[in-house]
Amino acid sequence: MGDKVKGLMMQYIEEMEGRSGRRPTKPVTFSMRLSERDHAKLVWLAKNLDIAKTPLAEELLKAAVDEAIEQYAGWASSDRPEDFVEEMERAIPPAPPQRAARSFGSRATSVSGTVARWKANHHGDTDGFYLKDGREIGFPPHRAAEVQDLFREGTAIEAVGEWHGERFHAYTIADTESGTRVEAHKPPRPGP
Repeated sequence: MGDKVKGLMMQYIEEMEGRSGRRPTKPVTFSMRLSERDHAKLVWLAKNLDIAKTPLAEELLKAAVDEAIEQYAGWASSDRPEDFVEEMERAIPPAPPQRAARSFGSRATSVSGTVARWKANHHGDTDGFYLKDGREIGFPPHRAAEVQDLFREGTAIEAVGEWHGERFHAYTIADTESGTRVEAHKPPRPGP
């Protein structure tokens, strides 16, 4: 990642110095929106590392931002870049304390896709939905009203849970665009 971050930062620094022949017309922004191919790469990497996609993407972005700051500090204060970084750290308000990340156990994984249609059990109660690729995401029927209020057919989601045969038993379901999240089912308690 280092060479790509360095190249990107050098491009912006050259624009700031006017060496590229054009001046930036808007502030630099970072976005989590990925092309379908880059999203597929992220999903592949997360699956192979056995980690949920969203925390992995957040960590990758944080690492890239830290590298970009180091590149910028070297340009802005080539004689004492560490002092420049310390000054930046003092200027930025501290992050609020975060709640501890919830652990779902070693069998938990994530599934991403687009809601295609709702699924009902043999009693006629909604207890899941199918993704466009045919995978089934399940949750208890007593959670159906909340899940259906938050997610519609066509919503891109990421679910965290476990596979039970062909059915994915969701602990949480999140709208990947808005970040809206619902607890679909309590995860099992870790063993002794």
